[in-house]
Amino acid sequence: MIEKINELKSKVGTPYQMFDENKNYIGCFYPIYFVYPNLPRYPLPSDNHQANYHYGMAKILQSAKEIQEKDLQAGDVVACKFNNELHVALYIGEQRIIHVFRGHTLQISRLKILKDYKCFRVK
Repeated sequence: MIEKINELKSKVGTPYQMFDENKNYIGCFYPIYFVYPNLPRYPLPSDNHQANYHYGMAKILQSAKEIQEKDLQAGDVVACKFNNELHVALYIGEQRIIHVFRGHTLQISRLKILKDYKCFRVK
């Protein structure tokens, strides 16, 4: 896991990419798919951000279990509503996440930039 996270860190600055070659959504899931390449990918169901938030959370729960913040470990997923959309990040330890916002590049940030987040451990 640490090797994969370190490899991901070396990709800081990679531009945001909305879809893969099969038209499946990547977006902010890029760090999650990088570390967990076998997780299922899915198309966005609509242009309705509220619907996509709930749909995305339901998809996360199919592959991960919710955990408490105090139990976060490197490789866990952090998800929240950001600008009324689902945003996910990969926890990398020491209260830091690696994530990518639309229109930005892959970056490392403090966990506290996210509000009302939920924490998940991939099964």
